[in-house]
Amino acid sequence: MRRLLLALLPAALAFASASPEKILEAINARPGDTVCEIGAGDGSASIAAARVVGPTGRVYTSELGESRVKKLRASIASSNLPQITVVEGESTSTNFPATCDAIWMRDVYHHFTDPAAMNASIAASLKPGGRVAVVDFTPPDKEAADPAARAKDGQHGVTPETVTREMKDAGLYAVSTEKPGQRWFIVVLAKPAS
Repeated sequence: MRRLLLALLPAALAFASASPEKILEAINARPGDTVCEIGAGDGSASIAAARVVGPTGRVYTSELGESRVKKLRASIASSNLPQITVVEGESTSTNFPATCDAIWMRDVYHHFTDPAAMNASIAASLKPGGRVAVVDFTPPDKEAADPAARAKDGQHGVTPETVTREMKDAGLYAVSTEKPGQRWFIVVLAKPAS
């Protein structure tokens, strides 16, 4: 039980430290924007985003797998915010339209088994000048050499340097990196404006 609690601690720290408000500030979300969340869980951050972008904005929110998507749809439906659309994501594709002003994810990036494909999809979904915020946590020791092992015990996590490098390979550039917690961080990147 103690091992399970210790394994969950980094995720708990990341979620506690990266409030939806902080993330929405990092991506410069404004009324009328189209913003997108990868791996939305219960949808609470997407609901917060819908309130920021307002009725003239759009929110696309995603999860993987039928049961997770079903739970997310139920949560979003109960919010009564018609500007939110639930999308079933894929391991190598956002399935978002190419109209996103911003995309964010919390504690998701280290689960990408094919970061090059997923990052290319993220870049394709962004409008020129669009932003991406990646909130995640570093591994307790060394980072796994193979992206597929980044979610395994003992190597659970990813470094901000790796996120930045892999996103740069997809054509994005670094805007900022913050490391305010013990292991958690937020990296903000952007797509060139032209």
